Amino acid sequence: MAVLNEKRLHIGEYTDEMHAESPEDLRIGEHGYKYRLVEGRVMPPYITPARYALSRSVRTRASDICFVSYPKSGSTWLSYIIVLLTTTGADDPDPDRSGATTLRGSLHWVESSWTYPRSAEDLERAAAPRIFKSHMPYPMALGGEPAQNPCRYIYIARNPKDVCASYYYFESGKSWSGYYDGGWDHWLDMFLGGRVQRGDWFDHTLSWWEHRDAENVLFLRFEDLKLDTRGQLERIARFLGVRVSDDQLREVERKIGFAAMQQTEFSALREVKEFSRFFRKGEIGSWKEYFTAEQSEAFDRLYKERIGESGLEFMFE
Repeated sequence: MAVLNEKRLHIGEYTDEMHAESPEDLRIGEHGYKYRLVEGRVMPPYITPARYALSRSVRTRASDICFVSYPKSGSTWLSYIIVLLTTTGADDPDPDRSGATTLRGSLHWVESSWTYPRSAEDLERAAAPRIFKSHMPYPMALGGEPAQNPCRYIYIARNPKDVCASYYYFESGKSWSGYYDGGWDHWLDMFLGGRVQRGDWFDHTLSWWEHRDAENVLFLRFEDLKLDTRGQLERIARFLGVRVSDDQLREVERKIGFAAMQQTEFSALREVKEFSRFFRKGEIGSWKEYFTAEQSEAFDRLYKERIGESGLEFMFE
């Protein structure tokens, strides 16, 4: 794997002037919440028209891997797993082996103009396996229609109550959100209405769930990865066609522990200014710190209605 554009290791705050491409298209909602609309969906301001167009036009290869999620669903955790499994198994990635000095430098987030700047030329030069990050729903996937792509897509989903709580913590007071200061009650209302960046959680998650049986799609749940880490690591390795020994799997499992990722310079994301506390808890059921009993019951009713007969189930605690 070759590192691209890692000269600027330290990434400052998002700014409209540097990253918005077309600031005149940005919108400001209640409590300063900043966003743009892309194909009618609420997106962060750094998901620009040109970057989105580039992401859709990527010519994917059979060796490509694209991991996808709604934000705060475990995608960074999954990305480190993929890097470990596809570079040197249980060995720590380093400049001599993986070609990257940071986890961010190992990935290509094409739709973003901010933390992962990559040009079309960069992507063409990148060595296999190219690992792509995306937070797009299925109809907006990297490379166009996944069913028409040789790329392998791994979607990780998390129970929406924990997503909502973690996302609130992540978006509050940040440059890319317009320093949003709406408070929990307001955030919950926006989340349930699909007015937060990335839009409606139900639409997003179900769009990938509907394609879970496709040969080049693997659908994971955060909770399964948390409670049956070894079993899920084996599933991922099989899907990627990677052969790893039991000893390597044990070592990967040790390295992807929550505390270990916080402390390891490669995976801690400390080079991005506002990501200094990117990893908060990573637990199942942390939503209880925010939801009132009434809010939880209302959420449950909506969840039952929207999930319907899809067969998608989550563990909430």
